[in-house]
This record gives sequence, structure tokens and C-alpha cells, in this order.
Amino acid sequence: MLAMLCVVIAGWAGWQYSRRQAVDSESLGDYRADGRAITLLLVEPDVSLNLDAGLRRDSTARLARALDRRLADLGYRTQALSARSDEERFGLTAQTSARTAAIQHQARTAQTIREVGAPVLRVSLDGMKRDGREIAEQAYRIELLDPQTLQPAWRATLTWREGRYQSLALLWHLRHNRLPPPLWDSLADLAMARMREDGVIRAEALIQ
Repeated sequence: MLAMLCVVIAGWAGWQYSRRQAVDSESLGDYRADGRAITLLLVEPDVSLNLDAGLRRDSTARLARALDRRLADLGYRTQALSARSDEERFGLTAQTSARTAAIQHQARTAQTIREVGAPVLRVSLDGMKRDGREIAEQAYRIELLDPQTLQPAWRATLTWREGRYQSLALLWHLRHNRLPPPLWDSLADLAMARMREDGVIRAEALIQ
């Protein structure tokens, strides 16, 4: 009975671990990231998410930086821009001056995107699900935008699920003298693989 229980627990943990991350994507147009440059547009969440540990668990910026490194390794020139002003993120746009500053920030960002003319990879938080006070699931959205129209031509949703498998996975990795990769690195690898598969970016590194 004890052996059977251990097998059941191991199977359950393995099943949870296998579904810890997922990606769903869809093509919305023919535009692709041809050329050698990409603009990373980071949509940072509201600072109010900091209440009840929301923002502290958000990995939007880390995911964007992980994608930036991988795109650079492929030979892309990358430029990072913030989609939202501090006034927007801090919920201050009820004031006329702050609302004006937010509008000006959006206009400057859109103008820079159009002047650079490079494909835009927009990274944003798509939602979080809680299990009581704990965050059980995080979803991030990545979109490829045409820099002239700012309309999405491709979209993917990356999902990371927390679970009790995490401690078992940690022990497994420690047996091999290494730590498991953080969720932003795992999701960045997943996103890059799907972008190659869908033909959004080139599959091989550019030879300089």
C-alpha cells in the first residue's frame, strides 16, 4: 500500500509539473518580424497591484528582459519602451496635469515606434488567479504589432501555474546540483519556441 501511495503521489506531482506552463497563440495577420530590429513595448501593471502581494509576484518586466536577451542572441537589435507613464501606473490620471502627462507619454511612445519602424513585441500581464491569498496562476500576453498601424498580427498567451510540485521539482534539480529556471526564463523560452514555430521571428541566429 505504501509503495502504491508513493507511485500515486509521484504520478500526481509529475502531472502537475508537466502542466506548469502552457502557450496558446493565434495569427491575426500576415505581418512578421523581418529585418534586424525589434522594439519591446513593456506594459507595466498598475502599482495598486502591490496590495496583497500582487505586483511583487508580477514578472512582466522580467519576462520582457528575458525576451530581450534571447532576441539579441539571435542577432536582433532591440529597443525597450514603456507603454505606460508613471501617472497611469500610480493611478493619478484623475488630475488634469497628470492626465495630460500620460497622454503626452503615449504620443511620444507611438511617435518613437513609428520613426524606428521596427516590429513591436508588446509584453503585458494578462491576469492572475488566486487560491485564497496565494497566487495559483499567472498569464502573460505577447503581441507582435505593425509599427505603422500598431495593430496586432500575432498574439500568444503564456500561462504559469503554481502548485505543490514546485518543492518536488526543486529537490529533483538540486540532486543535479542546479536550480530550476525562474518562471520568466521558462516562459521566455516557451515564447521564443512558439514564435519560431509560427514563423514570427527567424529560426536561426543571424551571422554577423
